[in-house]
Amino acid sequence: MFEVDPAVSWTISVALAVVFGASAVIKFSDFDEFRAAVANYRIVPESFSLPAAALIPIAETAGAVGILIPATRHAAAAVLLFLLAIFTTAIIVNLMRGRLHVDCGCFGPVLRQPLSWWLPARNATLMTLAAIAIAPTAGRSMTPLDVATIAFGAAALVVLYLAANYLLANLPRLRALETADA
Repeated sequence: MFEVDPAVSWTISVALAVVFGASAVIKFSDFDEFRAAVANYRIVPESFSLPAAALIPIAETAGAVGILIPATRHAAAAVLLFLLAIFTTAIIVNLMRGRLHVDCGCFGPVLRQPLSWWLPARNATLMTLAAIAIAPTAGRSMTPLDVATIAFGAAALVVLYLAANYLLANLPRLRALETADA
């Protein structure tokens, strides 16, 4: 049976907790903006956009906290995996409709980014990480070196995620600059 090293599982869990915890905080901090983003996806009827917008950051918070608790890690990772599947489906539906100028809403007004095919790819990466967090861990003792590895590894994953998001958000501007130079 496939088992994940506990340091790897913890590294992924901490990184996912930071990403989804930050996402939830940003959504709560400008809830009206996030509710508008949910409504703009046109996936749920307008009358359901408020409850859907409220449920998403609550579920993200529960997943972010739960993934850090060994007894709830698997359930929390499953919640995050489910959320990512919903987000990815909503993005793909809008891309298929040709609605490319919809704001992702992923990080609220902090990092606006239009929908693109890169977002499902990014979400697939996060889904893979959540699936790894669900996998059983090998039974070995953690050492102080593992704790340092987890801290630095999780920080590196978060920085990579933020860098990728920043590049995705600015891709349209970069393309416009390339076109202007040509």
